[in-house]
Amino acid sequence: MVSDPILLFLTIDAVALLLLGTFARLMPPAACGFLAAALCGPGALLCLPSLLLHLPVTALVLPAGPPGLSLHLSLDPLAAVFLFVVFLAGTAISAFQATTSPAATVGNLQVTIFCLAGIAFSLMAADGVSIAFGLAIACATMRKHPVWLATPLLVLVAVCLLTPSGFAPRFDTIRAAPIDAGHATAAVGFTLAAVACLTWPRGGERCWTRDALTAGVVLPAATYLLLRMIADLPGSANQAWWGIVLLLAGGAVAVVQGWRSAEHADIDAAVAALIRRQAGVAMTGIGIALAARAADLPDAASFALAAVFLLSIGGSVAATLASLASHAIGTSAGTYRFSRLGGLVHLMPGTSGALAAGILALSALPPGLGFASVWLVFQAILSSPRTGGLPAHLPLALAAAALAVSAALATAASVRLIGVAILGRPRTPRGSGAQEIPSPVRTVLLLLAGFSLVAGVLPGPILRLLADPALRALTGASANRLALLSFAGTSPGYLALPVFALLALATGGVLLATRRSRPEAKIGGIWSDGMASPAGLPFGEPAAQSTGAGFLPALPAIRFILPPAFVVRVANVSAYRWFGVFGSAATVQPDNDGGLPERPRIATVRPPSAIAGMWLLLAAFAALLLVLAVAG
Repeated sequence: MVSDPILLFLTIDAVALLLLGTFARLMPPAACGFLAAALCGPGALLCLPSLLLHLPVTALVLPAGPPGLSLHLSLDPLAAVFLFVVFLAGTAISAFQATTSPAATVGNLQVTIFCLAGIAFSLMAADGVSIAFGLAIACATMRKHPVWLATPLLVLVAVCLLTPSGFAPRFDTIRAAPIDAGHATAAVGFTLAAVACLTWPRGGERCWTRDALTAGVVLPAATYLLLRMIADLPGSANQAWWGIVLLLAGGAVAVVQGWRSAEHADIDAAVAALIRRQAGVAMTGIGIALAARAADLPDAASFALAAVFLLSIGGSVAATLASLASHAIGTSAGTYRFSRLGGLVHLMPGTSGALAAGILALSALPPGLGFASVWLVFQAILSSPRTGGLPAHLPLALAAAALAVSAALATAASVRLIGVAILGRPRTPRGSGAQEIPSPVRTVLLLLAGFSLVAGVLPGPILRLLADPALRALTGASANRLALLSFAGTSPGYLALPVFALLALATGGVLLATRRSRPEAKIGGIWSDGMASPAGLPFGEPAAQSTGAGFLPALPAIRFILPPAFVVRVANVSAYRWFGVFGSAATVQPDNDGGLPERPRIATVRPPSAIAGMWLLLAAFAALLLVLAVAG
């Protein structure tokens, strides 16, 4: 039973991806990659009519599934937005894989194809069995961590908790019947656990395919699960404290990932942390929207969800772009270390420009997409004065502070990425020999860069064209008045296009003045700015170049003498790494016989890290607000 051919074609597209992944090893890798891109591209285009023309919700019942249960698929505005994002990212990743050393990417191609097919099924799912089926395919294929395998089971349990007794676990049944508050709260808990499992941080191994899929496919799917299972299905059972939990968790993720991006020694890990920071901002936006809906503030909820959709649409493209570009740079330069990268603006201009465009969208600098998203989130916070009084105002204040700190860290990390790796001098012979990637691969990156730049310069039209139906379905408000990102007629708006024009004019003027005033050229390496290199230092003076290490201030260690009574044997201190935000445990080596030493030992204990100090500062700020509120 189907009410619209678009959903049928999308289903056939997902089934074709499953078949392609099954027989991928029987085909030439390049042909398999291009076929996957050819399937994902039309899938993204098929989602546009539903979004641009505001078509009604469609349904499809497949004669398959467990006994007594058929698989139900649906294409509503919320699913169409995320299907467009996932298929667009899948097109870029598949095309990138098909044009870069295809002989070594057969297994990675299968991972990509099965992950895309599974996520597509989960986004089109209209019942618990279908969404669990799609997530099971994606999680079993990625095999990033055993905890991923718990995701489909947790989501299925959450859907069953929301389903009335005696009915099938279908979304239309959940929306039509009242939901018990206790069951809804338990479902929210299982959903948060499922999202935590799905977005589990990557392991120690380096796999650019999984990093790109996480950036462009998995993280948007996690955002969809939060919106579907917490904001959409519970309906009137929504409670304000759900939003507070998401708000605080998102702020913590944004700050921690921003710090990791600013201090990590590898370019791909720093980019991955920036991408996860965007996911934390999206989680914060969902939390604000839930709190605002519970307090009957549709404008605040609309702005918060607009930030979430902007991050999902443009942020996913920028995340895919940055992940692919960082892999291309690391492969060509032979290293991912900041201390060995530099001069890429001369060696790999196209790839460096694409990476800079992606980083701009992931940072909090105007006219990037990240700044527009943070602006919308802050507008939602400032327009929520009636979200439950003081108990709700303190989390909002903490979230605002966390977003501000996270934006500063993301900006610092972006300046570090561009300044050291792209604009810095080459530091090693291998890094100075990096070559531009082939033209087909570079074309993929430049197309993604163009889309992310357009989304940053014109965020309002992007929201109005692609997210308006989903915003209407979730909040009842339209995105038409968000064309200029203005909260009201009397409030100041954010116009990214004039900012972009001024920056382009200023940059062009500086480049022109520099070119005209450039002194006579001298024979020398590009890393020496035309000057002759010092004797024995062909790449210049190392002390005069920033390697990116120690970008954040390092706290000095405190050395003291432990008395014998306090010296204990520590057999394994790896568990203490979980508490790294509070400090690091002191390791004391025991005697050869395993007993306690008789003499005092020198131990080194690091003071609490800067993140712990920041949270203490935020706690003090919250305490000050509490005192002021009590004092009237």
